[in-house]
Amino acid sequence: MCKHNLHRLKRLRISFNGMYGEIPSSLEQCSQLEYVSLRSNSFTGNVPTQIGKLTMLQELYLGANYLSGNIPKEIANLTRLQWLGLHNNNLSGNIPKEIGNLRMLQWLNLNTNKLSDSIPKEICALTNLQTLDVSANNFTGHVPREIGNLTMLQLLDLSTNELSGNIPVEIGALTNLQYLDMSFNNFSDHVPREIGNAKRLQSLYLSNNKLSGNIPKAIGALTNLQNLDVSVNNLSGNVPKEIGNLKMLKWLNVRTNKLSGNIPKDIGRLTILQTLSMNFNNLSGQVPREIWNLTMLQALYLGNNMLSGNIPIEIGALTDLQYLDMSFNNFSDHVPREVGNLTSLQSLYLNNNKLSGKIPKDIGALTNLQNLAMNFNNFSGQVPREIWNLTMLHSLYLGNNNLSGNIPKEIDALTNLQI
Repeated sequence: MCKHNLHRLKRLRISFNGMYGEIPSSLEQCSQLEYVSLRSNSFTGNVPTQIGKLTMLQELYLGANYLSGNIPKEIANLTRLQWLGLHNNNLSGNIPKEIGNLRMLQWLNLNTNKLSDSIPKEICALTNLQTLDVSANNFTGHVPREIGNLTMLQLLDLSTNELSGNIPVEIGALTNLQYLDMSFNNFSDHVPREIGNAKRLQSLYLSNNKLSGNIPKAIGALTNLQNLDVSVNNLSGNVPKEIGNLKMLKWLNVRTNKLSGNIPKDIGRLTILQTLSMNFNNLSGQVPREIWNLTMLQALYLGNNMLSGNIPIEIGALTDLQYLDMSFNNFSDHVPREVGNLTSLQSLYLNNNKLSGKIPKDIGALTNLQNLAMNFNNFSGQVPREIWNLTMLHSLYLGNNNLSGNIPKEIDALTNLQI
């Protein structure tokens, strides 16, 4: 394609079009190219081996096409390459170990392909790398311990593969890391305390693995953390009080583990927290009153634990709350009328507790409510007429209580109710 007038071409950008067919091997004749972007088209076939002849290339973007076959080892000839994007294709086979020759590389994105085998340790020779994304592939084996050599890394995404073994302690050497995602793999053993050395981390995702042991106290050193997810593992022991040091935290998810003991009151120091998920554990005792100081909470999931005590009137301060799940616990006494202040609430699950008294008519003020479950408790008296004002309701569960009286005709107003 560069036979005639384009042999001096340095930049080629035809991304975000509807181009299809194979990438022409004649591209090699554009030997002066420094920048090529063909991403977000409908190109098919293999990545041509001739691309390895474009030795002046600094940036190559072929992502978001329908390319298949292997990553050609000839790509290792592109020793000036700084940015390489092959993501969102159908590439298969392994990452060629020759990729370790690309010592200038700063950005490598291979996510959402069908790549397999282990991650080659040669990739850890790319000491200028700032972004490494190999998520959503079929990689197996262990993370090479040489990963600790990539001290310039700011983003490391290994999620949604079949990686196993432990999380290497060398992760702690990545002191520039801001984003780490190792979720949806088969990692086992404990979370290394050395992770506390990665003090620039803003997002840490370790969910959906087979991790065990305690949540390390060292995690409390990650004071820039905004998102922490260790859910769906086999973690046990107490939630460390040091988590209260993470003042920047907006999202905390520890659900579906084997955590026990009380919820630490130190969580009440996380004043900008928006989502707190602690459901499906073995937590016990009362919910500390400090939790009700978290006025920026939008979602609070405490269900499926062994929590007890009453629901305090302070709950009415959480006016941004949209999702509240306290189901399958041992909460007792009445539901405070202050729950009617939660006018942003879309889902309220209080089922399977030991709650008693009357259902407060103030629930009728929750006009955004779509799901209301209060079944399997000890509520008595009549269903307050105000509940029939909740015209957004999709589901309503009040069964297995001691309620009395008629079902009023106003129920006909709940036209969205799915029975």
